[in-house]
Amino acid sequence: MNKLKEKIAKLNLNFQKEMLTLGIIDFILLALGVALYFFNISYLVIILVFLGIIVFSFYYLNRYDSMLLKKELALDDEFIEIFSYLKIYIANKESVYKALTNIKEFASPRMLERLDDLTNEIDNDKTIQPFINFARKFKNKVIEEVMIALFELINNGNNEAYLNQFIKIFEDFKNRRENEDKDKRFRLFDTINMMSLVGSGYIMIILSFCVIQLLGEATNGF
Repeated sequence: MNKLKEKIAKLNLNFQKEMLTLGIIDFILLALGVALYFFNISYLVIILVFLGIIVFSFYYLNRYDSMLLKKELALDDEFIEIFSYLKIYIANKESVYKALTNIKEFASPRMLERLDDLTNEIDNDKTIQPFINFARKFKNKVIEEVMIALFELINNGNNEAYLNQFIKIFEDFKNRRENEDKDKRFRLFDTINMMSLVGSGYIMIILSFCVIQLLGEATNGF
């Protein structure tokens, strides 16, 4: 339960509200199952309703992991966005440190916090470590390659060859990320289509059993 609270807190959601929402929806489904029981609907239909409660509760409580992952991946995308500005600053002969300071105005609060940590560490440590520490806060491990190339650019006095190396590594990473996003969108559409088919099948099964039950009662009446 504590781990669940931590996940919800990281998403800036209210734990009590989230649990209340889950409780209300489960209660409505439970009430539906009880109502079907009193109306002498097939036990199989009632079992399907209760199975629906279990499946929904499982999905509801486990969706926080995917929400957190989505939040982290959004920071990966933001890295690409604001480091595109950094690339422009550096190409215009701005120092890397100054460029890192300048892009802070385009950063979200979470990214700004990471950039502040990076520049503060650079003030106290002139080695590659601050750049590695910054990169490891992100989900995508290729960011580490970009940050290493950025450090090498500093270490070699903004040499043209190292500038071109940084730009190439960054652009390759950006293009790869865009292709991954494109593939992900296609997979999402496939998943949505599959889930809609499963949901439609589930509803049809319940309706079929209800119709069979009603026909059986009508036949017994005659």
